This record gives sequence, structure tokens and C-alpha cells, in this order.
Amino acid sequence: MKFRHIAFNDLKIFSRDIPGLLYLFITPIAVIAIASFALSGLWNSSTAVFRIPVVQLDDGDLAKEFMERLQQVEALELETNYIENGRRYPMTEERARKMIKERKAAIIIPADFTERIRTGRLAKVIVLEDPVDRVVPSVVGDITRSIVNRFNTMSASLQSSQKTAKVMESNIMLQGGSVDPRPALRSGAKVAEALVEEPPVIVESKEIGGVGRKVTPFEANVPGYAVMFILFGTTGAAGSLLQEKEEGTIRRLLTMPVSRASILGGKMTAYFLQALAQAIILFAVGHFVFGMWLGNDLAALALVILATCFAATGLGMLLASLCRTRSQVTGISVLVVLAMSSLGGSWWPLYIVPELMQKVAHITLTAWAMGGFNALLTYGGGLSDVVIPVLVLLGMGVLFFGVALSRFKLE
Repeated sequence: MKFRHIAFNDLKIFSRDIPGLLYLFITPIAVIAIASFALSGLWNSSTAVFRIPVVQLDDGDLAKEFMERLQQVEALELETNYIENGRRYPMTEERARKMIKERKAAIIIPADFTERIRTGRLAKVIVLEDPVDRVVPSVVGDITRSIVNRFNTMSASLQSSQKTAKVMESNIMLQGGSVDPRPALRSGAKVAEALVEEPPVIVESKEIGGVGRKVTPFEANVPGYAVMFILFGTTGAAGSLLQEKEEGTIRRLLTMPVSRASILGGKMTAYFLQALAQAIILFAVGHFVFGMWLGNDLAALALVILATCFAATGLGMLLASLCRTRSQVTGISVLVVLAMSSLGGSWWPLYIVPELMQKVAHITLTAWAMGGFNALLTYGGGLSDVVIPVLVLLGMGVLFFGVALSRFKLE
């Protein structure tokens, strides 16, 4: 019977911890909601829509027919124009190439598309691809090839029929009266077979950008999970700070000739170095154990890591200043870290989520950190590509620490 009293007593104590009860249910609900909204396009019954630049350099009837078939595809939203300085211009190949990193694929209909098909020469439809992405270019390529296959089928049928008719007409004129149609049909079949083996229209894929090497999952997963666990580490350190406050350790520091800013600054420095060590170890293991590429600019990578650790440490200090007890900061930190990880791109690339979610994601330091890491490790960028993410992360860190400094009570 005693175990029942013990169990009842513990449940009674736990029921009085209102914040703990809220975090127990709010955290999983919040993460489930964010993940569900972010990945809604993969699970709902409607077709996911990809915005794809299309460059139409040919005004011929066959090029127009190709465009009409593209426009009928529900999975594609075609961008045939762009706006610059308040004016609308037809999409150009140069502009489409610049948009590959964001859109992941583009379609180009060359200027001689109709002419080549009409004259029996090989015609091409060009699909520009982001070599890093494996989803959008594949979908766009398959759609383009399906339309091209229709053109090839129509062309084979037309030319086969024309060849059959010509042979029959020739035989009738030579022999007079009725003739055996089988030789003519065989001639038409040979034409169709030749067009199947060497189709008149093909899809040519061209990779744009990238790093000139095969990108592995580790270039995305190591930074993503490193950011998440750095956040867990710094927010956990915030709990330690509150524990010191509860145990009176900080109160004893106040008896010494040390300013309030020095105490909090010293704590933040220790937590920052802890986060930095964690990041270095995780990236080192990713590189030496899993073969993760570290990019073309190690200095830029180091800068992004430093800025991420600084922002994460500032967030930990902010949480410590807003919470009263260690149990509160533990609950809130789990909610914050998991929500930021799912929303900010630690678990999946942001480009697969709806555009609104991509914009909302950039209220988190995770999205800016992942943007910097992706620019370096996925696209082989350099310092100029991470200036904005680094400045934003540093600004977040300063803001977080400034608020923490003004709000944290040492006693």
C-alpha cells in the first residue's frame, strides 16, 4: 500500500507544477504543428507546385504548343517574366541561371526549336538543374521528357503515315490499279522505328552552379544537428546558471569586488567556449569520420560557427533571465530548441516547405545559421556569401545578451 501513497504524493507534487504540466503537453503539440505545416505540401491531397523559370526563345507554332502543354501541368507555376526596376521583362537565360539556386530548375526552349523539328534536324529542350537538389530537377525533368515524348510520338506517327502514303502512291502510279499495301506499311514502320531509336526532340540537362563534386547528406545533416545540439547545450547552461542562483553561489560572488556585467559576461564567455568546443568536435567528426566536405573557405566556415555559437549563447542567457527556476528554463528550452530546429531548417531543407513558412523561419537563428552553412558546404561559396547571415547572428547575440543583462536578477 505504501507504494500507492508514494505514487499519489509524487503525482500531487507534479500537478502543482503548472509550468511543468504546460511544457509536457505544449512542447510536443508545438513541434507537431510546426512540422505538419512545414511539410503540408508533401502530405495533402493537392499537388505540390514548383515555381519554375521558363525561357521561350522561339515564337514558332511548335514552341507555342510546347508551352501550352507545360501550362497545363498543375505541378508547375511557370515564370515567363521577371520584374526589375518596376518594369516587366521576358525571362532570359541569364536571369534563369541566376534563379537556379532559389528555384532549383529552369526550362529553356531554344530559338530554333520549331525550325529544327520542321526540317528533320535534332531539336532540344534544355533543363537547367541545381546539382545539389534531388527533388525539383527530377520532377521538372520528368515532366519535360513526358511532353517531349508526346512530340516524338506525334512526329513518328506523322512521318510514318507520310512515308506509307508516298510509297503507295508511287506503286499505284507505276503499276496502275490496286497494289499490295504491305511494302508501303513496312516502309512506314521502318521510318517510325528509326525515329524511336533517334527521336527528333530530346531533353538536355545542364547542371548550374554547385561545387563540382557530389554533395553527401553529411554536408546538410552535420551542420543542422550541430546547431540543434549547440542550442541544447547553451540553454542547458542557462539552467546551470539558475541552479547557481538557487544554491546561492552567485550571491557569494556579489560579496566580492566584481560588477554585475562581469559576472554575467564571464558566465556567457564560459558557455560560448563550451558551445564552440562542441561545434568544433562535431564538425571534426563529420569531416574525418564521415567524409563531410568543409567547403572552399575555412575562414568563412569558422566565422559562421563563431557567430552561431555567439547567438546561441545569447539565447541561453536570455532564457535564464526570463525564467525563475531551472525546471522552467528546462521546459522552455526544449520547446524553443525543437521549434527552432523544425522551423529553421535543421531537420530538412527550407526550400521544400511553403514560401510563407520559409519567411517565418528567418525569425530564428537556426535559419540564418543553416543559410550560412549551406552557402559554404553545399554551394561552395566564400566569405561574401555569408556576410549577411553572420551579421544577423551577431546582432541576435548582442540583442539577446543585452536584454539578459538588463533583466537577470543575481539575487
